[in-house]
Amino acid sequence: MDMTIDDFLGGKVRLKQGKTGYRATSDSVLTAAAVPVRAGESVLDVGTGSGIILLCLNARTARLALTGVEMQADLCALARENALLNQANVKIIEADISKKVPEIQGVQFHHVVTNPPFYTEGRVRREKQTALAYHQQIDAEKWLAFCVRHIRAKGTLTVIQRTEMLPAILAFLSKTAVGALEVIPICGKAGECAKRVIIRGKMGSKKGLTLQSPLIMHTQTGERTQTAEDILRNGVEIA
Repeated sequence: MDMTIDDFLGGKVRLKQGKTGYRATSDSVLTAAAVPVRAGESVLDVGTGSGIILLCLNARTARLALTGVEMQADLCALARENALLNQANVKIIEADISKKVPEIQGVQFHHVVTNPPFYTEGRVRREKQTALAYHQQIDAEKWLAFCVRHIRAKGTLTVIQRTEMLPAILAFLSKTAVGALEVIPICGKAGECAKRVIIRGKMGSKKGLTLQSPLIMHTQTGERTQTAEDILRNGVEIA
């Protein structure tokens, strides 16, 4: 497969990825920016792909213990290459999360983050790697349940998903111990409907739901907003 090496966060992260197949997007960078990680903490990325979320976190915060789980062997190999390319200490586990994952059985993390497959129906992409990355092979509730099991007390969950999935995600999380839920809409331009949302929550919190101001990505003339530029290029955290 032909490869490219692409810069993220203004060159702080370099990512090797195929010219075709699954390619990292701004969604992953936004998701990483929403994880409230601090130096010395542990992070689990469920469905890590080529490792972009973990690498963005590594570039932003020191001394992190980073673990990624991915079911596709070729993406696991790529994530390991990318960890070496960025001199990041990342553990990549090849596993199907619908089954037991012995390497992290019973292990809990300060932060669990996921950019899961978005689609359940519609035209499935022909290219296998991309089809698996974008179309759900595992029920969304099972995916989230796996994430929740690995959050330690007072730890956080960060998820990005299609806006249409928000009611189902909130309904599922209402049955867990994850509280203090925040919803951050992501809008292409001011006045447009949000097609993506970031959902954050804290294990064991009793606080209720908060709807945050939308994150506007582009001006009316198509340039990035300053907020989007700060996040995507300068690595600023989404507070």
